Amino acid sequence: MDKRDLFVSAISLNPIQITIEHKMHGPKCISYFATPPEHSLKPKAVSSTTGDSLKTGTFDWTASQQANLLSAFFYGYTFTQLPGGYFASKNNGKNLFGWALLIRAILLISNPLVAFYGGVQLLCFVRSLEGAAEGVTWPTIQHLAGRWAPENERSFYSGFMVSGASIGIMLTYPIVGLFCTVDLLDGWPLAFFFYGFLGGVWFIFWMVIASDSPDNHPRISESEKRDITEPNNFESEHDIKVPWKEIFSSLPFLGTVISETTQNVVDYGIMTCLPLYFANVLNFDIYENGLCNSLPWLASVFGTLIVSRLADFLLTRNYVTTTFTRKLIQFMASCGSAIFLVLAGYAGCNATLAVFCISMAMFFYGFRYPGSYCNILDIVPYFAGITFGITNTFGAVAGILAPVIVEKITDANLHSKELWLYSFYFIGAVSVFGGIFFVILASGEVQPWGIRKYRENQLNDSNVRDIRMQE
Repeated sequence: MDKRDLFVSAISLNPIQITIEHKMHGPKCISYFATPPEHSLKPKAVSSTTGDSLKTGTFDWTASQQANLLSAFFYGYTFTQLPGGYFASKNNGKNLFGWALLIRAILLISNPLVAFYGGVQLLCFVRSLEGAAEGVTWPTIQHLAGRWAPENERSFYSGFMVSGASIGIMLTYPIVGLFCTVDLLDGWPLAFFFYGFLGGVWFIFWMVIASDSPDNHPRISESEKRDITEPNNFESEHDIKVPWKEIFSSLPFLGTVISETTQNVVDYGIMTCLPLYFANVLNFDIYENGLCNSLPWLASVFGTLIVSRLADFLLTRNYVTTTFTRKLIQFMASCGSAIFLVLAGYAGCNATLAVFCISMAMFFYGFRYPGSYCNILDIVPYFAGITFGITNTFGAVAGILAPVIVEKITDANLHSKELWLYSFYFIGAVSVFGGIFFVILASGEVQPWGIRKYRENQLNDSNVRDIRMQE
């Protein structure tokens, strides 16, 4: 196996653990061990896969307590994005990434125990720690991608790497739904134990297989190392000054920030609210909910892999420019997902049509990864970890706000098709807004400050900086 492919395969395992965590703490799973988020203080019976038995929540938590549990993760997640990218650029990104995910796996296993013996407030604190651990991982993975992704393979590299997240979501919905129907330990704790264990196994493989950069990979060939390192021309980072002023004043970077923030509204809005829509509007039971929730994310994987390969094919043969490619793909992602989400709202109680439309929306959403998500590697490959940390900080805020806004829209009646249509209109409008701004502001060209090394000049005047372009 090609060393780059082996590296990508290894890091693809991690987003599976990451998104599994999102799903297990989303409304679907919480509704199985707590009061469903329908503003009722009494546990609501939830049907099992057989349809002839009912299971109630284990804990009598209020809707407010459940909302706090759901948002606690994002509080920690938001504040470690930028530090994660910064420390990845100054230290070994591989180790930072691996240990952060191991911590998450351990905290994941502790969730049921904390819920039983520590109470909801302590569980909120644990979930905040989980969010803080995961917040480190996404900018770190971008930092690693900036070291490993050859220029002519960035679209597929980013798409294939992140497709592990969609695969994780796709697998998690039916598996967690199945766990929740098991009688042993009331079912739902098994899901936490299972995925925590998988996270520990993944950590062992990651530490053995992955490397921080091609330069310190023990098994890479010299020719392959040259193919990766010569175009990027990276050196030691420990004495590099981060160009903060250039980062925050860059219009192309601002376009990427706006696009990624709005796409996170789509991501988290669907990820956390779709199970409620399936359960309350389409009346799916636990297992049906899990299966149907997995289909949109499968469609997202196909969208990501197909378009990323096509993008690299066109760019390698110089049929189109990088700027045109990123803008076109992202505009299709933003508008395509919006159109089909709204159409899903008009499907009413036609479950087949609704699931099809939502799956098509997620198919177009998958274009995001070879679009604005990959654009960070185009414009600032050297500072990819730091700039992605900034981008994802805003995206994490969207992760906190999007479910809250959807909940406010549907608050009067979760079973109302009309209110859910308004929610889809909201998510779709935000998505289109981000796509338009990306088309206006974005660029596919490397920014001069994105590949510069800021070092202390050795001249007598210590206030003078020598800014050297890496040719």
